[in-house]
Amino acid sequence: MLEPAAATAAGPFIKFARFSGALDALSSAIAGFALLAGARAFTFTALLALREPVLGGAGLVSLALVGWLRWQCLQRRNGAARHFARNG
Repeated sequence: MLEPAAATAAGPFIKFARFSGALDALSSAIAGFALLAGARAFTFTALLALREPVLGGAGLVSLALVGWLRWQCLQRRNGAARHFARNG
């Protein structure tokens, strides 16, 4: 009985590629929301990450949280403004 050897070898590489793509998308989202929090704070945190990677990473995640909260507040404020503009 013949078994395909190549089909089983490609599985881990595909899983790793998918995991790598998801990790890249997550880090891009964190950086984007951190930039939304403020460019000066992002620059300071990025410079801190060069010296202390753990503190820099924690700082970027906390800045991303602040950026996400600002984004959510802006969405709600704009939604409320549109509601009052339509309904008077």
